[in-house]
Amino acid sequence: MIDVRSELARELGADCDESGNIRVDDHVHTSVPGLYAAGDVVSGLNQIAVATGQAAIAATAIHNSL
Repeated sequence: MIDVRSELARELGADCDESGNIRVDDHVHTSVPGLYAAGDVVSGLNQIAVATGQAAIAATAIHNSL
C-alpha cells in the first residue's frame, strides 16, 4: 500500500476520501480555493503519464485563474 502524502492539504481543510486521497474536480481543484492536487495524492491510476496529464490540467487551471 502506498502512503499518500496529503498532510498539508488535509491541514488546509481539503476534502479527502477514506484512503487519504485528495478529492478534486475535473480541473484538479480541491475543496480549498487556490489549492490544486495531482498525481499520486488523488485517486486513480498511480502512473507517471496520468500524473503528467493532471499536472498539465492544473497548470492550465492556475494560468486561467490569474
